[in-house]
Amino acid sequence: MLLLTVTIFESFYDISRYSALIDIFDLVVIIIFAIDLYFRWLETPHFIPYVKKHYLDIIATIPFNYIFMGIEYLSFTRALRGIRVIARVAKMARFARYGKLLRLFRFAARAPRFLRMRHHLKKTEIRKVQPHEKKMKGVLSFRVILLVTINSIMGTGIWFLTSAGAKYAGPASLISWGILSVIAVYIAMCFSELTSMFPKAGGVYEFAKQTYGRFWSFVIGWTTSIAGSVTISMLLLGALQYMIPIEYSRFYIPIAIGLVVLFNYIAFKGMQTSTYMLVTFALITLGTITAIIVPGFFKFNIANFSPFFVFPTMNLLLAIFFIAETFFGWESAIFLSAETKNPTKVMPKALIYGTIAIAGFALLLSLTAMGVIPWQTYAESSAPLRDLGKAYFGNIGGIVFTLLVSVSIIGAVASWIVTSPRLLMALAEDKLFFVQFAKIHPKHKSPYVSIIFQVLIISILVVIGAGSYEKLLHLLIPLILILYSAVLMSVVILRFKKPELPRPFKVPFGKVGPFFIVLFMVFLMIMFIRETHGAMDILRVSSSLIFFGIPAYFAIEIFYDQKYIIMRKNFLAKLSHLYHLAPLPKPLFNHILKLIGTTKKDHVFLDYDCGVGGFTRRIIKKKLPFKRIYAIDKSSEQIKVFKENIPKEYKNKVKVSYKKSWKIPPNIRNIDIFFSFNSLGYIDDIPVFLKHLRTVLKKKGRFCFYIKHSIIDVTPNALIVEDEKKVKELFSKEKFSVTYSKRKRSLFSRQIFIYGKRLG
Repeated sequence: MLLLTVTIFESFYDISRYSALIDIFDLVVIIIFAIDLYFRWLETPHFIPYVKKHYLDIIATIPFNYIFMGIEYLSFTRALRGIRVIARVAKMARFARYGKLLRLFRFAARAPRFLRMRHHLKKTEIRKVQPHEKKMKGVLSFRVILLVTINSIMGTGIWFLTSAGAKYAGPASLISWGILSVIAVYIAMCFSELTSMFPKAGGVYEFAKQTYGRFWSFVIGWTTSIAGSVTISMLLLGALQYMIPIEYSRFYIPIAIGLVVLFNYIAFKGMQTSTYMLVTFALITLGTITAIIVPGFFKFNIANFSPFFVFPTMNLLLAIFFIAETFFGWESAIFLSAETKNPTKVMPKALIYGTIAIAGFALLLSLTAMGVIPWQTYAESSAPLRDLGKAYFGNIGGIVFTLLVSVSIIGAVASWIVTSPRLLMALAEDKLFFVQFAKIHPKHKSPYVSIIFQVLIISILVVIGAGSYEKLLHLLIPLILILYSAVLMSVVILRFKKPELPRPFKVPFGKVGPFFIVLFMVFLMIMFIRETHGAMDILRVSSSLIFFGIPAYFAIEIFYDQKYIIMRKNFLAKLSHLYHLAPLPKPLFNHILKLIGTTKKDHVFLDYDCGVGGFTRRIIKKKLPFKRIYAIDKSSEQIKVFKENIPKEYKNKVKVSYKKSWKIPPNIRNIDIFFSFNSLGYIDDIPVFLKHLRTVLKKKGRFCFYIKHSIIDVTPNALIVEDEKKVKELFSKEKFSVTYSKRKRSLFSRQIFIYGKRLG
């Protein structure tokens, strides 16, 4: 994963100054792979079976990178030699260029090593009901969702881009708006079909999961998350630059961060509170656009549209590129699907009607604006609505509409801030992000951990992007085009892949129509490259952000892999060897002892997931009566430390053993007292484990699970162990009498005790 991350950096950015360090790192990786191959040979010491089984690993260990580096060096020296012989200069220069070209193969040279990560690709788990659907309530009506959709899509485009259309196509830009409106409505219909099929908070991530599988759905979700954060930062900075003169730019960052904190706090308070804010902003937006369109009909001059065609016909397509950003934003509204009443019917209507409304507003604004201000003058306007306000109502009108537009853009920011955390929540539910991000506040029903994380990310982007509104916009365009293309293709693929799924709304020509829209996206990308200064550099940065999602995916998958959980435990056991020699803290041990009750000399204990034996060694130190203690753990390193520290006189009474799975070994039965330290957060299948525990415990046998829990607990079952109702339900189902209690350790951490006994 580290090598892949370095390779992505090397492929997309100029890090030639660190090339020596990268080559050394490459050598270290090759040595590690070679050592690994040696141990694999010890497992299969026969040449042909060995090669068949590990051929990819053998290829991955060949130092291709150093071979290419040698060729580069050779080409360079030969080119220098050619300089002395004038007749061969041209030939050697060409060879030198080929030597430079070979650097492009560094990624290909390392590719076989990356194939080793293929084992960590997991199958997609499709749930009929996502966990958030059980907690989030459908409180949003059609009118609210419609307003939120309009507010999310509106963004900055409609306020700025009508003048851009006039600049590139003159009065005929109305045709461009018409063509784009038809395309936008069709895209909205594609989103509507998918949302009606999967009305969940994950939105585009959920569509991708159903279509492309777990890996690609993560990449698409990752891209959407980046695009959302960039959009919020871009809109905030755009609003502040529109409202506050450039000489006061030092105030942009503190004001922007203040607004980010405020809107996220409102988002934290839940959808009921957020709805009031979003509806208010939406009404201001609709009021602003109406107030600027209506006066235009009273000052309309039809002569401004003569001649109608002032540029070549090709400019109609050019204008479409420059105004296309007006309709970006469908992905934001659909994140609220899980909190909408009857989402399978309401969401499609809201998306389609909202897009039609924006198309109508854009056409009318462009029509009235050029009807009042000659298109040549309007085309040069950097703040179109301010100039229209001045034309209608004088300088006061310019000031008022500047403020209204700024507030409307900030309203779009509020919509994105409220909706975006649902994406991280959906990723976390599928363990494609740290599980804590799926937490929903018990009172406000909001994904509050994702909201806190969003505050940090957006604040950082605001600081980085201050004064760079256009750069952020240009960075966003490739991300959005790739994202929308993936969503559109989902419609086609699912029509063939899952034709049996109910589709409350079906987009017309769903098997072929999206192909043509994807071609339109390709056209926009080509125009972006042709018409944007430094487009290739921007495209390079955007692409790198997407590619960084690949090592991130494997990092998350490996983090929750049982093999690597044990590896971390072994590493920590070695790292903090001296710390682990200490037995369980006395106050904690005394509290646990109080919960499980008195011990007798004929009692058999099971110290499950014993670690280095803190609980058992405390029993020995206190000289409590017992017949036998079984101690088991999946970490061989911790078992080793434990065995070394058992007093000689207790060697026969304390049986310490290594286990490969979470299942209790068959030789351990009729347990009187079961104790577990922090294992419940890692067990693969808690219901199955509890069923197994019941067979191990005696009738009325006692148990106690102890869990150290914090706000940043990222164990696989973190959300379950902190849910008292869920825990009691799981234990009661297997006929355990159970008590759940929490004790505060610090401001952000708790001690959880789950204890009781087996019923008859």
